[in-house]
Amino acid sequence: MSRAGLIAAVGVAMLGLLTWPQLSTAQAAMGGIPDAQARLNRGDYAGALRVIDPMCRRADKAACTLAEKVLLVPGKPTYNVAAYVELMSAACQQPGGAAMCGDAALVASGGATEAPNFTNWALVAAPGKRGCALGDSKSCYAMSQLYAHKSSPYRNMTSAIPYSRQACAADIVFGCYNLMAAVQELPDPALGQYADDYLLSFEKACNLGTTQACSEVPRARKMKARAAQYGASSAVHMLYVDNGLDANNWGGSVIHAIEESRAPAVVEYAVGRVAALGKMSYVRQQDLPVIVRLLGNSPAAQAARREMNRRGAGSSGAQDDSWRYQDSGGRRSNARDNSRSGYESCTKSNGASGQRYWYYGFDNKRKTGPCL
Repeated sequence: MSRAGLIAAVGVAMLGLLTWPQLSTAQAAMGGIPDAQARLNRGDYAGALRVIDPMCRRADKAACTLAEKVLLVPGKPTYNVAAYVELMSAACQQPGGAAMCGDAALVASGGATEAPNFTNWALVAAPGKRGCALGDSKSCYAMSQLYAHKSSPYRNMTSAIPYSRQACAADIVFGCYNLMAAVQELPDPALGQYADDYLLSFEKACNLGTTQACSEVPRARKMKARAAQYGASSAVHMLYVDNGLDANNWGGSVIHAIEESRAPAVVEYAVGRVAALGKMSYVRQQDLPVIVRLLGNSPAAQAARREMNRRGAGSSGAQDDSWRYQDSGGRRSNARDNSRSGYESCTKSNGASGQRYWYYGFDNKRKTGPCL
């Protein structure tokens, strides 16, 4: 071959190499999905996967949707959950791949019904964080699971809150359950600090059909209002005062306000409630002058003075119910701890296995969510 002919031949070959990707992309766009579907219909799963894999990696939604039928159907020759997660994670990195981020993260977290026996927590964060930042609610829920699920080695309830909040706001009820659990399990005064989130979790769960959550909404609203007015810590202590009063532990509620909270607003509230109930006789003798010194001439201080005067006039004194008072350790375990919420197995209405969330509410009663 002459030098001129050789140069011409090389030029033609280079032109073919440069134009091949464009032709491949065009062909995939025009016939890739029908071709893959036809292969599936013939039972050629491997052939279908060869067609859709490169398309899905470019974040082609139709190809990625078809990948589920190829890689996530048990019993098929191409069934491979790990390969599916890898493929969706690759698509996630492309522009327009937010939905694939959610698919990858959700399957990796064990939250997909198509792959109930697969969990790889290490594969959740990369697609989950990206997808949630792009507004994909499935990604947010997967991240919520990563930080809230008891079996996750990355469990961190503080980190779970923002992702659970986004999932709950997007009507994913299990995200609401994770938000409830996160706020409950964090140390005081988390209920006050995250009062907005706690109210959101119960309100949204109630609206989504978890009727047991509806009874908690009024108390959560009260917590939010108190946190705004008195601060997070005082709002939580007022809750514990309420819990004591609900148990008819009148003297103990005042003890808690004085010894645990020490905040004038909480003492005023506790004594005011006890006085309104006509139970000042249950306040310890030594607490009455403390109330007066702390509150000056407030209504609660006046109630304490009246009780001091009554006892000084020959009354038999206080009725001791202080034995019912719990110290801070008992109080906190009564409010929430690591055994106050979780998931349990259940049977759906159609007979299939499912999971439901359970928790202890403000009334200290065990409640359960729907079987999903």
